[in-house]
Amino acid sequence: MNKSQKKRGLILLIVISLLITGIVGYNLINRKRITTITHNETSISEERDLDIVFGSSNAEVTIVAYFSYSCTFCKKFFTDVYHSLNDEFLVPGKAKLIIRLMGNTGNISLDNALKTAVCVNKHGNYEYLHELFLHDFGAVFTDEFQSMIDEFIEKDIVFAECLLGGDAEEYLAKNAKDFEMLKLRGTPTFIIGSTIYPGYRDFEAFKAIINNEIVKQTTN
Repeated sequence: MNKSQKKRGLILLIVISLLITGIVGYNLINRKRITTITHNETSISEERDLDIVFGSSNAEVTIVAYFSYSCTFCKKFFTDVYHSLNDEFLVPGKAKLIIRLMGNTGNISLDNALKTAVCVNKHGNYEYLHELFLHDFGAVFTDEFQSMIDEFIEKDIVFAECLLGGDAEEYLAKNAKDFEMLKLRGTPTFIIGSTIYPGYRDFEAFKAIINNEIVKQTTN
């Protein structure tokens, strides 16, 4: 191995070390920031008309997730955690997951996509749009996506009223206002019971948190 190869190998090791340190540090910092919401803020966990809800509305435990489809760890939650969460807690009715999309970005295409998401969820089949956003959220910036929105507006008056009448915009603004009020710093952020959990967590972490919340509710 020549000097150049050794030097490249050393740089690579340093970069990997920094990445690992950064990830560990990120998780430690996030865990230290775990806080509780006040009594006046408990309405945050109440289901709203345009919420995207996975699971039964009558579930024992509510998980509120402030979420962005452009966020890497938000997508990782759905690829690595959601299916186990669904099987063990959502389907049996032990918990429900409320997705609160973050909007009011100032980008017309992005804001329209978020408004489309909550209106399709309310008045149509959200599954396919959800999968598209997880797979390729950049699609919202294409002419084809805008054409799809225009077609929805033309064919469905209820959807059109939701999108153009201000309901979706008001809903997204409320999400952003709550995010700021709670002093949240990024997505994903989860609220379970009265506790705020910033950042990504694996399924085992969610399992422990939810089971603990179920016990608390049973004993209260």
